[in-house]
Amino acid sequence: MQNPYATGPNMFPPNGYTPPPGGGRGRIWLLAGLGALVVVIVAVVAIVVVMNDPGGPASPSSSAKPSPTTRVSTSAPRTTTTGPTSTLTPQISGYQVDAPKDVQAAWDIPKDWAIDQSESTYGTTTDNLSAVGFAQEGVDYCPNNVRTSMFLTTSEIDDATTAATDVGAHAARVGYSTKTSLTAGAAQPLDTTDGPLHGVFLETSGAFTAPAGCATTYSVYTFALSVGTAGKGSLVLVLLADTGTDRSVTADFARKLFATFRLL
Repeated sequence: MQNPYATGPNMFPPNGYTPPPGGGRGRIWLLAGLGALVVVIVAVVAIVVVMNDPGGPASPSSSAKPSPTTRVSTSAPRTTTTGPTSTLTPQISGYQVDAPKDVQAAWDIPKDWAIDQSESTYGTTTDNLSAVGFAQEGVDYCPNNVRTSMFLTTSEIDDATTAATDVGAHAARVGYSTKTSLTAGAAQPLDTTDGPLHGVFLETSGAFTAPAGCATTYSVYTFALSVGTAGKGSLVLVLLADTGTDRSVTADFARKLFATFRLL
């Protein structure tokens, strides 16, 4: 499948896109291997504690980014803050590294996606999710809508498959408030390229009512990593995408980005 975000002069060739058909504290154990090998990843402690500390960057914020289908006034000034370029080397040549401040984790995203380090939550309803490393692409690609959003969150659920399913549903309800359907696909194993870490990939998809000129279908891709022992939860990378339109993020492309996740 052609990479819709390939670097070079034909980064976004016309018709080159194929649309797809809070954690615990203390000592954290991250599952590695196929179930027999368990290793301690100290960096996960920092991720989970920071994202669930009421005074940390994961606390709810009234200035949360509008969700992809939230209507906003076209006259309102945009406050998107692009974070400083990371000095880390991306695993994918020509991309940039999304390394949230105060969190010992990073992943690659395309060079033209805007990172907003100020965001700490996705959504303002009861379905809102803590969020760090918030990035967007395609702001106003159609009237007042965003084509793609990505961030890291946590789940209280220990089982990675259940966490990926639960977070995907929450994110869909927040990002696509006018949705008319929601279907969770089958969970698939996914390993990162650096380590590796062993997680679960899942696609939640559906349709929604949108303004003229916007996509009418969506996919929420989630990549969950269990942090092991009872009560410790999971880390979940989330990617929300309008689909069936130019530059749509496919499942394969989402997997490619998720596979670059690493602990620092």
